Amino acid sequence: MCNPKGCEYPEKLKGEPGDCSPEQIRECHGDVPEHSCEETGCENPEKLEGEPGDCSPEQIQECHGDVAEHPCEG
Repeated sequence: MCNPKGCEYPEKLKGEPGDCSPEQIRECHGDVPEHSCEETGCENPEKLEGEPGDCSPEQIQECHGDVAEHPCEG
């Protein structure tokens, strides 16, 4: 789950999300086109329309599956 800093894995963070190497990004997020913890804190920024808090339950389900709360909200 993303924290207010926007990092899903703060225990692995050494600095800011923007400082992560491509290897660190792959280790935490797999093969993604861009780092999911930068800027919006959104795991799927290509699907984001507005802010993570604006997502409908259906959008959250599509991006994150069955979750108790939206993991991209800080």
